[in-house]
Amino acid sequence: MKENFPEFLPYWDSNSENHDLGLIIQMMPFGQYAIDVIKAKNELNIKKIFDFVEFLLLNGDESVQTAITTGFLEHLLHRDPEQIKFSTFIQHLGKNAFQYCRAYDKFTGVRTEGLWEKEKRHK
Repeated sequence: MKENFPEFLPYWDSNSENHDLGLIIQMMPFGQYAIDVIKAKNELNIKKIFDFVEFLLLNGDESVQTAITTGFLEHLLHRDPEQIKFSTFIQHLGKNAFQYCRAYDKFTGVRTEGLWEKEKRHK
């Protein structure tokens, strides 16, 4: 992450006391970085973040996939709509991230705006 997102370094450094607590906890600063990028409406970096997320979902081992889903995607879902709106960046979610977010919505009984308006998206 630090190599792909140099702007992320201050977020990582500010969370140094949690670096030994496991991958899911380590995803928290990346989630905050993503929220700030989304709020800034930086489409290029938003796309870059979600391309990276999709890459990790496809190529990471089980612990990486779990960290991305529970430590990152769920973190973002819990910030909708108070801090961010999924509908503003839904087009950047890869197929696996999109499907996970919908499955999480079903699990929690929520219908996050943007995930359900186009039922055929990412099928």
